[in-house]
Amino acid sequence: MKKIANKELETLQSLVNSINEGQATIGGLEMQKQKLIDNVGTLIKQLKGQQAKLEETYGNVTVNLTTGGITDAGNQKD
Repeated sequence: MKKIANKELETLQSLVNSINEGQATIGGLEMQKQKLIDNVGTLIKQLKGQQAKLEETYGNVTVNLTTGGITDAGNQKD
């Protein structure tokens, strides 16, 4: 059976290993990305829940996130 030179084989093996490592890294990053997407979704649900509680207490208002001050959302100027 004919064979390629050892140096050629090592080059091929190195390239394939590098590709496999890159693909594994991409897979890991995609998993991290999905986890972050899920976490942001959970945070958005929590924010909406908090907004609903505030609306029950204060009515339809806008909250200044810096000062905590509230203004009637119906009196907002565009």
